Amino acid sequence: MRLLLIAVIFIAQSARLYAAQSSAAQFLKLGFGARALGMAEAFAAVADDGSALYYNPAGLEGEDQGKEFAFSHALHVQNTAVSQIGFMRRPYSFAVTYFSAGQLEGRNDQGDLTGNFSARDLALSGGRGFKIGPLSAGVSGKFISQRIKSSGASAFASDFGLLYRFSGAPYSVGASVANLGTKVKFDEESFPLPLAFRVGASASFTKVLLALQADFPNDSGAILRAGAEYRGIPGLALRAGYRTSPSKQRDAILGTGLGGSASGLSAMYGFFAGLGFAYADFKLDYALLPYGELGNAHRFSLGVKF
Repeated sequence: MRLLLIAVIFIAQSARLYAAQSSAAQFLKLGFGARALGMAEAFAAVADDGSALYYNPAGLEGEDQGKEFAFSHALHVQNTAVSQIGFMRRPYSFAVTYFSAGQLEGRNDQGDLTGNFSARDLALSGGRGFKIGPLSAGVSGKFISQRIKSSGASAFASDFGLLYRFSGAPYSVGASVANLGTKVKFDEESFPLPLAFRVGASASFTKVLLALQADFPNDSGAILRAGAEYRGIPGLALRAGYRTSPSKQRDAILGTGLGGSASGLSAMYGFFAGLGFAYADFKLDYALLPYGELGNAHRFSLGVKF
Protein backbone atom coordinates (compact mmCIF):
# COMPACT_ATOMS: atom_id res chain seq x y z
CA MET A 1 0.00 0.00 0.00
CA ARG A 2 2.91 2.38 0.72
CA LEU A 3 4.27 1.70 -2.77
CA LEU A 4 0.87 2.40 -4.31
CA LEU A 5 0.43 5.63 -2.35
CA ILE A 6 3.85 6.84 -3.46
CA ALA A 7 2.90 6.09 -7.08
CA VAL A 8 -0.41 7.94 -6.72
CA ILE A 9 1.32 11.01 -5.25
CA PHE A 10 3.91 10.95 -8.03
CA ILE A 11 1.24 10.72 -10.72
CA ALA A 12 -0.81 13.53 -9.18
CA GLN A 13 2.22 15.83 -9.04
CA SER A 14 3.97 14.89 -12.27
CA ALA A 15 1.55 16.72 -14.54
CA ARG A 16 2.91 19.99 -13.16
CA LEU A 17 6.29 19.16 -14.67
CA TYR A 18 4.82 19.30 -18.19
CA ALA A 19 3.63 22.51 -19.77
CA ALA A 20 0.60 22.06 -21.99
CA GLN A 21 1.76 21.54 -25.56
CA SER A 22 0.56 20.05 -28.82
CA SER A 23 1.05 16.31 -29.04
CA ALA A 24 1.10 13.93 -31.98
CA ALA A 25 -0.62 10.54 -32.41
CA GLN A 26 -3.94 11.80 -31.08
CA PHE A 27 -5.55 8.50 -32.08
CA LEU A 28 -3.90 7.01 -28.98
CA LYS A 29 -6.48 8.98 -26.94
CA LEU A 30 -9.54 7.37 -28.56
CA GLY A 31 -9.85 4.53 -26.05
CA PHE A 32 -10.04 0.78 -26.55
CA GLY A 33 -13.18 -1.28 -27.09
CA ALA A 34 -16.73 -0.26 -26.22
CA ARG A 35 -17.19 -1.33 -22.61
CA ALA A 36 -14.74 1.13 -21.05
CA LEU A 37 -15.92 3.94 -23.34
CA GLY A 38 -19.50 3.41 -22.15
CA MET A 39 -18.18 4.21 -18.67
CA ALA A 40 -16.36 7.39 -19.80
CA GLU A 41 -13.06 5.45 -19.73
CA ALA A 42 -12.95 5.48 -15.91
CA PHE A 43 -11.17 2.15 -16.12
CA ALA A 44 -7.70 2.41 -14.54
CA ALA A 45 -8.98 0.83 -11.30
CA VAL A 46 -11.26 -1.68 -13.10
CA ALA A 47 -9.01 -3.16 -15.81
CA ASP A 48 -10.63 -6.60 -15.65
CA ASP A 49 -10.78 -7.48 -19.36
CA GLY A 50 -8.64 -7.26 -22.50
CA SER A 51 -8.78 -3.45 -22.55
CA ALA A 52 -6.51 -3.49 -19.49
CA LEU A 53 -3.60 -3.38 -21.95
CA TYR A 54 -4.72 0.14 -22.85
CA TYR A 55 -5.99 1.52 -19.52
CA ASN A 56 -3.82 -0.25 -16.93
CA PRO A 57 -1.62 -3.24 -17.86
CA ALA A 58 -1.57 -4.27 -14.18
CA GLY A 59 -5.04 -5.70 -14.82
CA LEU A 60 -3.44 -8.43 -16.95
CA GLU A 61 -2.14 -10.12 -13.81
CA GLY A 62 -4.40 -12.88 -12.54
CA GLU A 63 -5.47 -16.47 -12.99
CA ASP A 64 -5.47 -17.87 -16.50
CA GLN A 65 -9.13 -18.00 -17.55
CA GLY A 66 -8.50 -19.11 -21.11
CA LYS A 67 -7.98 -17.09 -24.25
CA GLU A 68 -9.95 -13.97 -25.10
CA PHE A 69 -10.22 -12.46 -28.58
CA ALA A 70 -11.84 -9.10 -29.24
CA PHE A 71 -12.61 -7.00 -32.29
CA SER A 72 -13.73 -3.39 -32.08
CA HIS A 73 -14.76 -0.87 -34.70
CA ALA A 74 -15.74 2.76 -34.32
CA LEU A 75 -17.82 4.84 -36.70
CA HIS A 76 -16.12 8.03 -35.63
CA VAL A 77 -16.95 11.63 -36.48
CA GLN A 78 -16.33 13.24 -39.88
CA ASN A 79 -16.01 9.91 -41.72
CA THR A 80 -13.01 8.79 -39.67
CA ALA A 81 -12.81 5.22 -38.37
CA VAL A 82 -10.97 3.23 -35.71
CA SER A 83 -10.52 -0.55 -35.84
CA GLN A 84 -8.94 -2.63 -33.08
CA ILE A 85 -8.03 -6.27 -32.55
CA GLY A 86 -7.00 -7.65 -29.17
CA PHE A 87 -5.89 -11.02 -27.86
CA MET A 88 -5.40 -11.84 -24.17
CA ARG A 89 -4.26 -14.89 -22.29
CA ARG A 90 -3.28 -13.79 -18.83
CA PRO A 91 -0.78 -12.49 -17.99
CA TYR A 92 -0.11 -11.55 -21.64
CA SER A 93 -2.03 -9.39 -24.09
CA PHE A 94 -1.52 -8.05 -27.61
CA ALA A 95 -3.43 -5.48 -29.65
CA VAL A 96 -3.51 -3.65 -32.97
CA THR A 97 -5.15 -0.24 -33.45
CA TYR A 98 -5.70 1.26 -36.90
CA PHE A 99 -7.08 4.75 -37.47
CA SER A 100 -8.15 6.08 -40.87
CA ALA A 101 -8.92 9.74 -41.56
CA GLY A 102 -10.50 8.87 -44.91
CA GLN A 103 -10.03 11.08 -47.96
CA LEU A 104 -8.84 14.62 -47.27
CA GLU A 105 -8.87 17.57 -49.65
CA GLY A 106 -5.40 18.86 -50.53
CA ARG A 107 -4.58 22.50 -51.32
CA ASN A 108 -1.36 24.40 -51.96
CA ASP A 109 -0.19 27.65 -50.33
CA GLN A 110 -2.37 29.65 -52.72
CA GLY A 111 -5.47 27.64 -51.79
CA ASP A 112 -5.69 25.80 -55.10
CA LEU A 113 -6.87 22.19 -55.13
CA THR A 114 -4.07 19.67 -55.50
CA GLY A 115 -6.09 16.46 -55.23
CA ASN A 116 -7.22 14.28 -52.37
CA PHE A 117 -4.89 12.44 -50.04
CA SER A 118 -5.23 10.05 -47.10
CA ALA A 119 -3.91 9.82 -43.56
CA ARG A 120 -3.66 6.78 -41.32
CA ASP A 121 -2.22 5.79 -37.94
CA LEU A 122 -1.18 2.40 -36.58
CA ALA A 123 -0.20 1.11 -33.13
CA LEU A 124 1.07 -2.39 -32.27
CA SER A 125 1.01 -3.18 -28.54
CA GLY A 126 2.01 -6.02 -26.25
CA GLY A 127 2.05 -6.25 -22.46
CA ARG A 128 2.39 -8.45 -19.41
CA GLY A 129 1.03 -8.34 -15.88
CA PHE A 130 2.79 -9.67 -12.80
CA LYS A 131 2.61 -9.67 -9.01
CA ILE A 132 4.64 -7.50 -6.61
CA GLY A 133 3.64 -8.61 -3.11
CA PRO A 134 -0.01 -7.56 -2.63
CA LEU A 135 0.09 -5.37 -5.73
CA SER A 136 -0.64 -6.22 -9.33
CA ALA A 137 1.72 -4.51 -11.75
CA GLY A 138 2.01 -4.38 -15.51
CA VAL A 139 4.07 -3.03 -18.37
CA SER A 140 3.44 -2.78 -22.10
CA GLY A 141 5.34 -1.59 -25.13
CA LYS A 142 4.02 -0.20 -28.38
CA PHE A 143 5.22 0.74 -31.85
CA ILE A 144 3.45 3.77 -33.35
CA SER A 145 3.36 4.69 -37.02
CA GLN A 146 1.74 7.74 -38.64
CA ARG A 147 1.44 8.61 -42.31
CA ILE A 148 0.00 11.76 -43.90
CA LYS A 149 0.09 11.77 -47.70
CA SER A 150 3.73 10.97 -48.53
CA SER A 151 5.16 11.85 -45.11
CA GLY A 152 5.59 9.30 -42.36
CA ALA A 153 6.86 9.12 -38.81
CA SER A 154 7.18 6.51 -36.08
CA ALA A 155 7.77 6.29 -32.35
CA PHE A 156 8.10 3.81 -29.49
CA ALA A 157 6.34 4.04 -26.14
CA SER A 158 5.65 2.14 -22.95
CA ASP A 159 2.79 2.02 -20.45
CA PHE A 160 3.13 1.14 -16.77
CA GLY A 161 0.49 0.40 -14.15
CA LEU A 162 -0.23 -0.58 -10.57
CA LEU A 163 -3.45 -2.06 -9.19
CA TYR A 164 -4.51 -3.03 -5.69
CA ARG A 165 -7.69 -5.01 -5.05
CA PHE A 166 -8.72 -5.09 -1.40
CA SER A 167 -9.00 -8.64 -0.11
CA GLY A 168 -12.52 -9.50 1.03
CA ALA A 169 -13.89 -6.15 -0.15
CA PRO A 170 -15.28 -4.94 -3.50
CA TYR A 171 -12.89 -1.99 -3.73
CA SER A 172 -9.79 -1.41 -5.82
CA VAL A 173 -7.42 1.47 -6.61
CA GLY A 174 -5.17 1.81 -9.61
CA ALA A 175 -2.69 4.10 -11.30
CA SER A 176 -1.03 4.07 -14.71
CA VAL A 177 1.10 6.13 -17.05
CA ALA A 178 0.45 5.88 -20.79
CA ASN A 179 2.56 6.72 -23.84
CA LEU A 180 5.88 7.38 -22.18
CA GLY A 181 8.25 7.30 -25.14
CA THR A 182 10.05 8.96 -28.03
CA LYS A 183 8.84 11.95 -30.01
CA VAL A 184 7.14 11.79 -33.39
CA LYS A 185 9.17 13.63 -36.02
CA PHE A 186 7.60 14.88 -39.25
CA ASP A 187 10.21 16.47 -41.54
CA GLU A 188 12.11 18.82 -39.22
CA GLU A 189 9.51 19.17 -36.46
CA SER A 190 9.17 16.82 -33.49
CA PHE A 191 6.09 16.42 -31.33
CA PRO A 192 5.65 14.53 -28.04
CA LEU A 193 3.27 11.63 -27.65
CA PRO A 194 0.02 12.24 -25.67
CA LEU A 195 1.47 11.31 -22.29
CA ALA A 196 -1.15 10.76 -19.59
CA PHE A 197 -1.09 9.87 -15.90
CA ARG A 198 -4.20 8.19 -14.54
CA VAL A 199 -5.29 7.45 -11.01
CA GLY A 200 -8.63 5.94 -10.03
CA ALA A 201 -10.77 3.94 -7.63
CA SER A 202 -13.63 1.51 -8.19
CA ALA A 203 -16.23 -0.44 -6.26
CA SER A 204 -17.59 -3.65 -7.80
CA PHE A 205 -20.77 -4.94 -6.18
CA THR A 206 -22.96 -7.83 -7.29
CA LYS A 207 -25.11 -5.74 -9.63
CA VAL A 208 -23.31 -2.41 -9.88
CA LEU A 209 -19.79 -1.29 -10.79
CA LEU A 210 -18.80 2.29 -9.93
CA ALA A 211 -15.56 4.01 -10.92
CA LEU A 212 -13.89 7.40 -10.50
CA GLN A 213 -10.71 8.57 -12.19
CA ALA A 214 -8.50 11.60 -12.69
CA ASP A 215 -6.30 12.01 -15.79
CA PHE A 216 -3.33 14.36 -16.04
CA PRO A 217 -2.38 14.69 -19.73
CA ASN A 218 0.60 16.65 -21.04
CA ASP A 219 -1.44 18.54 -23.62
CA SER A 220 -4.38 19.83 -21.55
CA GLY A 221 -5.57 20.36 -18.02
CA ALA A 222 -6.70 17.64 -15.64
CA ILE A 223 -9.71 15.53 -16.64
CA LEU A 224 -12.13 13.94 -14.18
CA ARG A 225 -14.12 10.84 -15.13
CA ALA A 226 -16.99 8.95 -13.51
CA GLY A 227 -18.55 5.74 -14.81
CA ALA A 228 -21.11 3.13 -13.81
CA GLU A 229 -22.19 -0.28 -15.03
CA TYR A 230 -25.44 -1.96 -14.03
CA ARG A 231 -25.55 -5.75 -14.50
CA GLY A 232 -28.67 -6.74 -12.57
CA ILE A 233 -30.37 -8.15 -15.70
CA PRO A 234 -28.99 -11.54 -16.81
CA GLY A 235 -27.03 -11.22 -20.04
CA LEU A 236 -27.39 -7.43 -20.18
CA ALA A 237 -25.24 -4.56 -18.90
CA LEU A 238 -26.20 -0.87 -18.91
CA ARG A 239 -23.43 1.73 -18.77
CA ALA A 240 -23.12 5.48 -18.38
CA GLY A 241 -20.37 7.96 -17.67
CA TYR A 242 -19.21 11.55 -17.73
CA ARG A 243 -15.89 13.30 -18.26
CA THR A 244 -14.93 16.92 -17.80
CA SER A 245 -13.16 18.93 -20.48
CA PRO A 246 -11.37 22.30 -20.71
CA SER A 247 -13.81 25.13 -21.40
CA LYS A 248 -12.10 26.17 -24.67
CA GLN A 249 -12.27 22.62 -25.99
CA ARG A 250 -15.89 22.28 -25.00
CA ASP A 251 -16.84 25.61 -26.63
CA ALA A 252 -15.08 24.62 -29.85
CA ILE A 253 -16.77 21.22 -30.07
CA LEU A 254 -20.22 22.54 -29.20
CA GLY A 255 -19.81 25.48 -31.58
CA THR A 256 -20.53 28.12 -28.95
CA GLY A 257 -17.20 29.81 -29.60
CA LEU A 258 -18.37 30.68 -33.14
CA GLY A 259 -21.83 31.82 -32.16
CA GLY A 260 -23.56 28.54 -32.95
CA SER A 261 -24.56 25.63 -30.76
CA ALA A 262 -25.03 21.90 -31.11
CA SER A 263 -28.49 20.51 -30.53
CA GLY A 264 -30.11 17.24 -29.62
CA LEU A 265 -28.08 14.23 -28.58
CA SER A 266 -24.84 15.58 -30.03
CA ALA A 267 -25.01 18.52 -27.58
CA MET A 268 -24.42 16.13 -24.67
CA TYR A 269 -20.66 16.26 -25.15
CA GLY A 270 -18.92 14.79 -22.11
CA PHE A 271 -21.61 12.17 -21.47
CA PHE A 272 -21.18 8.53 -22.46
CA ALA A 273 -23.64 5.65 -22.66
CA GLY A 274 -23.39 2.00 -23.53
CA LEU A 275 -24.93 -1.45 -23.63
CA GLY A 276 -23.44 -4.90 -23.23
CA PHE A 277 -24.88 -8.29 -24.17
CA ALA A 278 -23.40 -11.62 -23.07
CA TYR A 279 -24.31 -15.15 -24.13
CA ALA A 280 -22.19 -18.17 -23.23
CA ASP A 281 -18.62 -17.17 -24.20
CA PHE A 282 -19.66 -14.30 -26.49
CA LYS A 283 -19.93 -10.59 -25.67
CA LEU A 284 -21.27 -7.70 -27.74
CA ASP A 285 -20.77 -4.14 -26.51
CA TYR A 286 -21.83 -0.74 -27.82
CA ALA A 287 -20.92 2.80 -26.74
CA LEU A 288 -22.30 6.19 -27.80
CA LEU A 289 -20.11 9.30 -27.69
CA PRO A 290 -21.73 12.69 -28.50
CA TYR A 291 -19.28 15.13 -30.17
CA GLY A 292 -21.26 18.35 -30.46
CA GLU A 293 -21.07 20.03 -33.87
CA LEU A 294 -19.05 17.08 -35.18
CA GLY A 295 -21.91 14.63 -34.62
CA ASN A 296 -21.94 11.35 -32.70
CA ALA A 297 -19.42 8.52 -32.59
CA HIS A 298 -20.45 4.88 -32.24
CA ARG A 299 -18.19 2.09 -30.96
CA PHE A 300 -18.93 -1.63 -31.33
CA SER A 301 -16.99 -4.52 -29.82
CA LEU A 302 -17.29 -8.28 -30.20
CA GLY A 303 -15.48 -10.59 -27.78
CA VAL A 304 -15.19 -14.36 -27.47
CA LYS A 305 -13.50 -16.64 -24.96
CA PHE A 306 -12.15 -20.04 -25.97
